[in-house]
Amino acid sequence: MKTNRDPYTRDRKNYIPDDEIDREEREDRRQGKKGSVLNVILAGIIVISLIAFLFILLDSGILMGGDAQPIYGSPQMANQAAELTQEEKKQAEEEARKKEEAAKKKEREEQEAKREKEEAERKKQEEEEAKKAEEEAKKKAEEKKKKEEEKKKEEEKRKKELEDEQKVLSGDYILSESNTRRYSKSELEDLTDKEILYAINEIYARKGRIFTGEEFKRYFESKSWYRGTVPAEEFDSTQNERFNDTERANINTLVEIAQDRGLR
Repeated sequence: MKTNRDPYTRDRKNYIPDDEIDREEREDRRQGKKGSVLNVILAGIIVISLIAFLFILLDSGILMGGDAQPIYGSPQMANQAAELTQEEKKQAEEEARKKEEAAKKKEREEQEAKREKEEAERKKQEEEEAKKAEEEAKKKAEEKKKKEEEKKKEEEKRKKELEDEQKVLSGDYILSESNTRRYSKSELEDLTDKEILYAINEIYARKGRIFTGEEFKRYFESKSWYRGTVPAEEFDSTQNERFNDTERANINTLVEIAQDRGLR
């Protein structure tokens, strides 16, 4: 506001010329106009910013809820966009469901294949074990049969040997010519173990040796030709004088065979 200044009514000390007053007023007006323009521009910028921010909030759906659609564009375009989004969502869900079902189906198939494989392996193992058990049982049966046959043969052989031995022992002599004929080793090896022992003592019995053992005593006393006259100690101390060369040779051969068989 312009101040009414009267240069003639003021004292000399505060006197201001008119032209300086006009310049000051004009300067004040210019400064005032600049401030007004800046304020207007600044206010416009603030308003525009607020409007833009408001549109951003509305477009994002924050002010209208999470499912709100942008306010720009036509309603038809917004509906189409919403339908497209829902269709894509359904399609994505359907694809996800199919993938999940496919994954589950694959997993079931893999588990079924695994079970079938395990079952096949178990069955194969059981068959192998059964086959192995059968082979072992068959092998044991064959071994048992073989042992029984061998035992039977052994018994038959032993029985025959006993019969032959008894037949020989039941005779008067085992070696009837032991005092006059020198028997070969091959001939004497055909005798049984018992016959070998009896044949040795038979040569002693021919010379009248008395036997103290019950077995030989009973055996030789059953023979008609035996006459026990010389006690065992006396006979054994002088036996080298009692045998001829043929008897000594037969005794040595018989003793050698007995030692080879572990009889003495």
